[in-house]
Amino acid sequence: MRRFRIFQNSRGLLLILLLFISVVRHAYGVEGKIAFTSNRDGERAIYLMDGDGQNPIKLTEGNMPAWLPDGETIGFLYGGDIWMIDREGTDRRNITKGRFKETILYPDWSPDGSKIVYWSRVGGNFGTPDIYVMDADGRNPKNLTDDLHYDDSPSWSPDGRNVAFAAYLRPRGNRVESEIFVMDAKGDNRVNLTQNPRAKSRQVSWSPDGTRIAYSASPKPFLWSSPYNIYVVNADGTDPVLLTAPERWAYEYHPCWSPDSKKIAFSKYTPDGFHDIFTMNADGSELTNITQTHRVSEGYPAWSPAPQAVSSQGRLATRWGEVKQGTRLSATAK
Repeated sequence: MRRFRIFQNSRGLLLILLLFISVVRHAYGVEGKIAFTSNRDGERAIYLMDGDGQNPIKLTEGNMPAWLPDGETIGFLYGGDIWMIDREGTDRRNITKGRFKETILYPDWSPDGSKIVYWSRVGGNFGTPDIYVMDADGRNPKNLTDDLHYDDSPSWSPDGRNVAFAAYLRPRGNRVESEIFVMDAKGDNRVNLTQNPRAKSRQVSWSPDGTRIAYSASPKPFLWSSPYNIYVVNADGTDPVLLTAPERWAYEYHPCWSPDSKKIAFSKYTPDGFHDIFTMNADGSELTNITQTHRVSEGYPAWSPAPQAVSSQGRLATRWGEVKQGTRLSATAK
């Protein structure tokens, strides 16, 4: 009889859990939301839309949106600083508060929300950009790469243990060659994933399931002018695959993954001389223009994470709530 009661209780808990997941998925949306940059109102601003491009709303002025792990907050760049804002467009706050006079680009929050990895020109090495990491409140910056290479577009692994990034290695005549690397969160143990010295690779995005890395690359790295396509490579560097058609004027940038790792969004140069945001399946099929604006540039898509993202310590969003609250308190105290 006791075993039967345990079975009944377990079945009841399972039904409650399934009902909760259904409610969350309905409220959240199966494909989540995409934050992006657009100048449709005449200035660069952060917008939010459904995964199919519907219901776009303007949140705030800014550029390069990046989701925080709670799925409710968006980080972005504005006026040389890193800011955050809620997905409803409220509670806008400055994280770095002018501490960094140098350029900051490509901010990406660690899975537990405690760190921000980013691109910057601070320091020596003749002004070449490096990959840095700092606390989520904008303090304690540390140079992770610290070399003469032009390092670019960092992306955290889903477990928070590693960072993928691009590095421009070999300027040769009128072309610049670059590759995709992975290093641990301290900047050590770097591994070249692409191993393709005659290509130019940049703008990295690690899939939420941790198995693949998407990036933008040109097989003909003529200086700043060659077309770019979207590629995917396994996280161990095996099986690089070209996903998009190698058209002569295909300039495709800033790939990002859907929360279930089944789709990729990216910005693409269109014949009218501007950019739209496209989505496709992770195998390159079902390419779809989801913005279809004219004489407007839309870019830097960022797909919202799944609700209650798991941190690198294996804890749920309750841990992220502590980090977020601490960031707010420290920001208020300054």
